[in-house]
Amino acid sequence: MREPFFNSKDSCDILRNIIARYIDKPTLIFGETIVFQRPQDVEIKEAQFEMKLAVLSDFDGTVTLNDTFENVLEKFAQGDWRVVDDQYVKGEITLEECLRRQGAMVKASKPQILDEMDGVTMFRPGFDNLIDYCKTNQYPLVLVSAGLDFVIKHFLRRKKWRNKVELYAAAAKCTPTGIRFDFPKPKDNRSISLKDDIVRYYKTKADRVAYVGDGRWDLHALRNSDLRFTIRGSKLAEICKEQDVQSTTVSDFKEVVTFLQRRMSERDSGQGESE
Repeated sequence: MREPFFNSKDSCDILRNIIARYIDKPTLIFGETIVFQRPQDVEIKEAQFEMKLAVLSDFDGTVTLNDTFENVLEKFAQGDWRVVDDQYVKGEITLEECLRRQGAMVKASKPQILDEMDGVTMFRPGFDNLIDYCKTNQYPLVLVSAGLDFVIKHFLRRKKWRNKVELYAAAAKCTPTGIRFDFPKPKDNRSISLKDDIVRYYKTKADRVAYVGDGRWDLHALRNSDLRFTIRGSKLAEICKEQDVQSTTVSDFKEVVTFLQRRMSERDSGQGESE
């Protein structure tokens, strides 16, 4: 017979008192063996929790003023990476395949790439404001990128943002045969790209999903979002105008915060009136 973990009544009493502070349902004691009971209302509480808003943002050309992956291609690519871009635009290849082909053209090392990016990368004003707004309201803030994750993490650490935002991107690794991408497994089989996929995921979790982007790679993700932001003067803003996709153009993240504050306040006021 297997010996119980606690073989004295005193030990059981002590542990029962500790557990009682954290578990609503009584803990059952059979002889000198403790049986833990999971509170029956835990799953109900989880089901009732509502995430009001999730904020997703592209990184290259959105959080930054420059496109770091494009900068890497311009500096280090051995081959015509723009031809691959054109293939994506024409719908001949997926976003993931586009990244694989372009990454294979870059034989530079990680230190070389980071050193080059340190010299050219600048940031769009107001991202700190968005971080604070999301933290205050407990909204998830997720960077969604088709760029180089190690470049993004490098700058997140430098700006002291690493533990304040989430990152959803392919894992990029520099090898002698080029940069290799390991893409996350899709959460939804209807997804067109990893960006679209994470928007679909958060739409199952949050009442509303906001997305901020600047490039054509953001289009599908933006379309599926509830609150759409495009960088003023960007390719994405141009495409949205051409295709009649409703979005709010912004120059910095302070404008994003102002819009979200107003919209979420209107939402809460409307709910209060309906109740």
